Amino acid sequence: MKTFQFKSHNVKKGLIFGFSYLIIVFTIFSLIYGGINRMADAVNDFGSAKGLGFLVAIIVIGPFVVILQIINPKIEVHIDSQHILIKQKRKPDQDILLEDIYSMKINHSLVNQLQLFDRQGQLIITIHPQQDMQIIYGIAAEIAQQRSFVQQKGSKKIFGNPIETMSYTRKL
Repeated sequence: MKTFQFKSHNVKKGLIFGFSYLIIVFTIFSLIYGGINRMADAVNDFGSAKGLGFLVAIIVIGPFVVILQIINPKIEVHIDSQHILIKQKRKPDQDILLEDIYSMKINHSLVNQLQLFDRQGQLIITIHPQQDMQIIYGIAAEIAQQRSFVQQKGSKKIFGNPIETMSYTRKL
């Protein structure tokens, strides 16, 4: 049995939290300084743009990053010869039979994302680690090693940068 551990990246939850956090911070600073105009005057009177940027990074962005690390769940993926077991706190374990996986796609819809599909093309699960790109390649390689898959490499451009894509399809 092979085990992979990583922090998951949930784009929807991150965006909702990010916008909410920024609105709350902006509202708090607006209340402290007595409105948008006084807040702008305080920024202009601060003096150093670098100092203000450093202060904003510590007071606003620092807690945001820490809270995002806390709200994104830690996931364990266990793969053996018959199934994949996905565990995360406060959610029921997901047990997926390797026989049910017909295709896998890496970096097709989002960067650093592995999607597993069944024979009808229905999405079974999406695995989206926060940082380590090699985890999804390792998971896909482990699944492909247990069953017979054909691998295809490709690329697509995101913001003008070429990103390697990979597809695995089960041999029939």
